[in-house]
Amino acid sequence: MVAIQEFELAGRPLVALVNLNKVSTIYDFPYGEYRAQRDFYDEMSRVQSSLINNGSVRLQTGQVASLESTGGLLAIQIYMETLETSKESMSGLAKLGLGNEKKLWGLQ
Repeated sequence: MVAIQEFELAGRPLVALVNLNKVSTIYDFPYGEYRAQRDFYDEMSRVQSSLINNGSVRLQTGQVASLESTGGLLAIQIYMETLETSKESMSGLAKLGLGNEKKLWGLQ
């Protein structure tokens, strides 16, 4: 809050807000890899326990997919493939960023 007030006095409140939000959401590449894995396995655990306990799962889209119907099974399959793809892309981007960072350090 203090930093925003200082920037407001300088007449740049929007710039201060953007800069503070950047700092609070940027993390290093190994942490990005960790987040990709953690988010994936947390969601897998939620889906699995919901299927075991209820026989259905509420997907992040709000749709309820049941084990009792072919459409529900297909929706669960597509959802799980999407989760896997998302995890792989997040992990790949973190590894790519880490590789680029190592190359940059080698140039200095």
